[in-house]
Amino acid sequence: MRNPILKTNLPITTGERILDLRDRFLIGMVDWTKPYYAKWFKRKQIAWKQNIPSLKSLAKNSLGHDLGVFLEKEELALMPKLEEHDIMHVLLQYETTVKDEARMQFFLLGNGKRSLYALFTAIASALLIPEHLGAFIREFKKGRRCRCIAHWNFEHLLSEPTHLLRSLIYRKDVGVEAPLVF
Repeated sequence: MRNPILKTNLPITTGERILDLRDRFLIGMVDWTKPYYAKWFKRKQIAWKQNIPSLKSLAKNSLGHDLGVFLEKEELALMPKLEEHDIMHVLLQYETTVKDEARMQFFLLGNGKRSLYALFTAIASALLIPEHLGAFIREFKKGRRCRCIAHWNFEHLLSEPTHLLRSLIYRKDVGVEAPLVF
Protein backbone atom coordinates (compact mmCIF):
# COMPACT_ATOMS: atom_id res chain seq x y z
CA MET A 1 0.00 0.00 0.00
CA ARG A 2 1.38 3.43 -0.96
CA ASN A 3 1.85 5.83 1.96
CA PRO A 4 0.28 9.17 0.86
CA ILE A 5 1.96 11.07 3.69
CA LEU A 6 5.52 10.00 2.98
CA LYS A 7 4.94 9.20 -0.72
CA THR A 8 6.63 5.85 -0.34
CA ASN A 9 5.60 2.23 -0.46
CA LEU A 10 6.39 1.77 3.24
CA PRO A 11 3.50 0.73 5.48
CA ILE A 12 1.51 3.46 7.21
CA THR A 13 1.85 3.46 11.00
CA THR A 14 -1.07 4.10 13.34
CA GLY A 15 0.46 7.45 14.32
CA GLU A 16 0.73 8.53 10.67
CA ARG A 17 -2.86 7.43 10.06
CA ILE A 18 -4.06 9.56 13.01
CA LEU A 19 -2.08 12.59 11.78
CA ASP A 20 -3.51 12.11 8.29
CA LEU A 21 -7.07 11.90 9.67
CA ARG A 22 -6.49 15.03 11.76
CA ASP A 23 -5.25 16.95 8.71
CA ARG A 24 -8.18 15.72 6.63
CA PHE A 25 -10.58 16.81 9.39
CA LEU A 26 -9.07 20.31 9.52
CA ILE A 27 -9.12 20.64 5.73
CA GLY A 28 -12.72 19.41 5.64
CA MET A 29 -13.76 21.94 8.28
CA VAL A 30 -12.20 24.78 6.30
CA ASP A 31 -13.75 23.61 3.03
CA TRP A 32 -17.15 23.24 4.69
CA THR A 33 -17.12 26.63 6.44
CA LYS A 34 -15.62 28.87 3.71
CA PRO A 35 -18.82 29.32 1.67
CA TYR A 36 -20.83 30.13 4.80
CA TYR A 37 -18.21 32.58 6.00
CA ALA A 38 -18.23 34.35 2.62
CA LYS A 39 -22.04 34.45 2.60
CA TRP A 40 -22.60 35.66 6.17
CA PHE A 41 -19.51 37.68 7.04
CA LYS A 42 -18.51 39.06 3.63
CA ARG A 43 -21.98 40.09 2.49
CA LYS A 44 -21.04 43.67 1.64
CA GLN A 45 -17.78 42.77 -0.04
CA ILE A 46 -17.77 42.68 -3.82
CA ALA A 47 -16.16 39.67 -5.48
CA TRP A 48 -13.23 40.44 -7.74
CA LYS A 49 -13.81 40.28 -11.47
CA GLN A 50 -10.63 38.29 -12.02
CA ASN A 51 -9.80 34.78 -13.08
CA ILE A 52 -6.53 32.93 -13.57
CA PRO A 53 -6.00 33.96 -17.23
CA SER A 54 -6.68 37.64 -16.45
CA LEU A 55 -4.33 37.53 -13.48
CA LYS A 56 -1.59 35.82 -15.49
CA SER A 57 -1.92 38.47 -18.20
CA LEU A 58 -0.68 41.11 -15.75
CA ALA A 59 2.99 42.09 -15.76
CA LYS A 60 5.38 39.32 -14.82
CA ASN A 61 6.39 39.46 -11.13
CA SER A 62 3.35 41.60 -10.28
CA LEU A 63 1.16 40.51 -7.38
CA GLY A 64 -1.68 39.59 -9.76
CA HIS A 65 0.53 37.59 -12.10
CA ASP A 66 2.14 35.78 -9.16
CA LEU A 67 -1.34 35.05 -7.77
CA GLY A 68 -2.42 33.55 -11.11
CA VAL A 69 0.70 31.37 -11.22
CA PHE A 70 0.15 30.29 -7.60
CA LEU A 71 -3.51 29.37 -8.24
CA GLU A 72 -2.63 27.42 -11.36
CA LYS A 73 0.25 25.58 -9.64
CA GLU A 74 -1.95 24.65 -6.67
CA GLU A 75 -4.90 23.81 -8.96
CA LEU A 76 -7.13 26.31 -7.16
CA ALA A 77 -9.66 28.90 -8.28
CA LEU A 78 -10.39 32.27 -6.72
CA MET A 79 -13.23 31.93 -4.24
CA PRO A 80 -15.58 34.90 -4.59
CA LYS A 81 -15.18 37.33 -1.66
CA LEU A 82 -12.27 35.29 -0.24
CA GLU A 83 -9.65 36.31 -2.81
CA GLU A 84 -7.41 37.94 -0.22
CA HIS A 85 -6.69 34.58 1.40
CA ASP A 86 -4.79 33.41 -1.68
CA ILE A 87 -3.07 36.81 -1.94
CA MET A 88 -1.73 36.19 1.58
CA HIS A 89 -0.19 32.90 0.45
CA VAL A 90 1.61 34.71 -2.37
CA LEU A 91 2.69 37.78 -0.40
CA LEU A 92 3.65 36.06 2.84
CA GLN A 93 4.98 32.91 1.13
CA TYR A 94 3.10 30.28 3.10
CA GLU A 95 2.43 26.93 1.47
CA THR A 96 -1.03 25.35 1.38
CA THR A 97 -0.24 22.65 3.96
CA VAL A 98 -2.32 22.41 7.12
CA LYS A 99 0.62 23.64 9.22
CA ASP A 100 1.32 26.62 6.94
CA GLU A 101 -2.35 27.57 6.76
CA ALA A 102 -2.35 27.72 10.55
CA ARG A 103 0.97 29.59 10.66
CA MET A 104 -0.47 32.15 8.24
CA GLN A 105 -3.55 32.71 10.41
CA PHE A 106 -1.36 33.25 13.47
CA PHE A 107 0.76 35.72 11.49
CA LEU A 108 -2.37 37.59 10.38
CA LEU A 109 -3.79 37.71 13.92
CA GLY A 110 -0.51 39.12 15.16
CA ASN A 111 -0.52 41.57 12.27
CA GLY A 112 -3.88 43.04 13.23
CA LYS A 113 -6.41 40.99 11.27
CA ARG A 114 -9.50 40.72 13.40
CA SER A 115 -11.83 38.14 11.96
CA LEU A 116 -13.82 35.36 13.48
CA TYR A 117 -12.43 32.99 10.87
CA ALA A 118 -8.78 33.76 11.66
CA LEU A 119 -9.46 33.42 15.37
CA PHE A 120 -11.37 30.15 14.94
CA THR A 121 -8.62 28.70 12.74
CA ALA A 122 -5.92 29.70 15.20
CA ILE A 123 -7.77 28.19 18.18
CA ALA A 124 -8.59 24.96 16.31
CA SER A 125 -4.98 24.68 15.14
CA ALA A 126 -3.57 25.24 18.63
CA LEU A 127 -5.88 22.55 20.01
CA LEU A 128 -5.59 20.00 17.21
CA ILE A 129 -1.94 20.37 16.21
CA PRO A 130 -0.27 21.43 19.46
CA GLU A 131 3.12 20.07 18.40
CA HIS A 132 3.46 23.22 16.23
CA LEU A 133 2.40 25.69 18.93
CA GLY A 134 5.93 27.11 19.18
CA ALA A 135 5.93 27.85 15.44
CA PHE A 136 2.47 29.42 15.73
CA ILE A 137 3.59 31.73 18.53
CA ARG A 138 6.66 32.76 16.50
CA GLU A 139 4.42 33.58 13.54
CA PHE A 140 2.11 35.64 15.76
CA LYS A 141 5.11 37.62 17.06
CA LYS A 142 6.47 38.04 13.53
CA GLY A 143 3.09 39.39 12.43
CA ARG A 144 3.22 41.97 15.23
CA ARG A 145 6.65 43.18 14.08
CA CYS A 146 5.64 43.52 10.42
CA ARG A 147 3.82 46.43 8.84
CA CYS A 148 0.05 46.03 9.31
CA ILE A 149 -1.62 44.80 6.12
CA ALA A 150 -5.04 44.07 7.61
CA HIS A 151 -6.71 46.93 5.75
CA TRP A 152 -4.81 46.95 2.48
CA ASN A 153 -6.98 46.83 -0.64
CA PHE A 154 -5.20 44.04 -2.46
CA GLU A 155 -7.36 44.21 -5.57
CA HIS A 156 -5.89 47.65 -6.25
CA LEU A 157 -2.36 46.30 -5.72
CA LEU A 158 -2.52 43.49 -8.28
CA SER A 159 -0.31 45.41 -10.77
CA GLU A 160 2.35 46.23 -8.17
CA PRO A 161 5.61 44.25 -8.03
CA THR A 162 5.33 41.47 -5.46
CA HIS A 163 8.88 41.99 -4.18
CA LEU A 164 8.14 45.68 -3.50
CA LEU A 165 5.01 44.83 -1.50
CA ARG A 166 6.94 42.21 0.48
CA SER A 167 9.64 44.76 1.27
CA LEU A 168 6.93 47.07 2.65
CA ILE A 169 5.54 44.30 4.87
CA TYR A 170 8.75 42.74 6.17
CA ARG A 171 10.54 45.54 7.96
CA LYS A 172 14.27 44.99 8.32
CA ASP A 173 14.44 47.86 10.83
CA VAL A 174 12.67 45.66 13.40
CA GLY A 175 14.45 42.46 12.45
CA VAL A 176 11.89 40.84 10.16
CA GLU A 177 13.14 39.68 6.80
CA ALA A 178 11.06 38.29 3.98
CA PRO A 179 11.25 34.51 3.56
CA LEU A 180 13.70 33.57 0.83
CA VAL A 181 11.79 30.78 -0.88
CA PHE A 182 8.42 30.16 -2.42
